[in-house]
Amino acid sequence: MYGAGKNECYFKTLKESFMKKKFIVSPFILLFCFIISIAAHSQEMLIGYLSKDSFACKLEELRKEYGVNKTIPNEIELACLAVLSYYPELKNTKIIFNFGSPLSTMVSKPRMRSIFKSGYEREYKVTIRKPGTSKNGLEWSELSFNSLVGWIGHELGHINHYIHKTSAGILFTGIKYAFPGYRRRMERFTDNLVIQHGLGLALLEGTDYSINYSNARPHYKKFLTKYYLSPTEIKDLISSKSFYRVIYRTTKVVRIDAITKS
Repeated sequence: MYGAGKNECYFKTLKESFMKKKFIVSPFILLFCFIISIAAHSQEMLIGYLSKDSFACKLEELRKEYGVNKTIPNEIELACLAVLSYYPELKNTKIIFNFGSPLSTMVSKPRMRSIFKSGYEREYKVTIRKPGTSKNGLEWSELSFNSLVGWIGHELGHINHYIHKTSAGILFTGIKYAFPGYRRRMERFTDNLVIQHGLGLALLEGTDYSINYSNARPHYKKFLTKYYLSPTEIKDLISSKSFYRVIYRTTKVVRIDAITKS
């Protein structure tokens, strides 16, 4: 009995010693895992970052492939073609990019003379704020290449949405957009389209800069915060391993399941 008691005491002491060591080692293990996860995430972010140089070296190829039926100012040609390469469905759609005085940073819409044609046969226009022409929004020249791609990607998302609407649907959308609830739904839906097309990190940089670092007026930053996806929401959607389905008819992007992408 004494021997059993002694052994029991020995194993109890050994167990306590092990537990102490376990709890001493565990924080270092957790820290190591955390560093590894951060490094992996950073690598993933770098992979999704769009470099101007990576597109500049294939400008002629982009012009031939995605410049068909497009009118683009020289100053933003590379950024526009880079975005179009992520929207292959717009490859043959007639789109005019021009500088103007929109009430925001950029706006896109169908041209009225083609509004009664079918989606892909319509002509569309993307008007980008010219420096010094508006008190609202940002000047395109203050944006990095990646941020500019994110902004243009948002406008092409709108065009992609318009293509799936009838002529009456587009006119009705213009009316509904005047109501804050629908405006928020539509802009957030369009941000989702940008992410689904693989431009989430460009959108993230553009949104984060516009809200947190730009010299845009406070009321414009408030407008962006109210109606668009936040940087945190964009980041979460980029990191999500779920599948989503775009429903153009109801202006929704719905989660299908949580199956991990291979």
